[in-house]
Amino acid sequence: MILGAAAIFANGAVLSRAGSAVAGMMARRHNIPLLVCCETYKMHERVQLDSICFNELGDPDDLVKTNRDDTRFGDVLTDWRDIQKLKLLNLNYDLTPAEFVSMVITEVGMIPPTSVPVILREYHKDQES
Repeated sequence: MILGAAAIFANGAVLSRAGSAVAGMMARRHNIPLLVCCETYKMHERVQLDSICFNELGDPDDLVKTNRDDTRFGDVLTDWRDIQKLKLLNLNYDLTPAEFVSMVITEVGMIPPTSVPVILREYHKDQES
């Protein structure tokens, strides 16, 4: 399985579109290699452990819209704003842990996710020269 990445962090975790972590988990469960395509400029020294922090929020009404013609279900959450204690959270990105990633494909070659700090160190060494 091949995924694109919005970012990859120093701990090898991959920030990608919502749903990518579940796809990575299922690939791991079924012994399917997960390859992540990520340019080196998207690598960051920060370490991120979950997708709640530093995420972008989408329109909560996008979670409510359905394309169903079946009227049995109706639009259950059309009045969700009237429910005082209900808040909808539409996260745009998902964080895939490094243990689900088999290899990261970059312009410098294929590297394991544990080698992201090496790439970052070499990049900063080149910047100082």
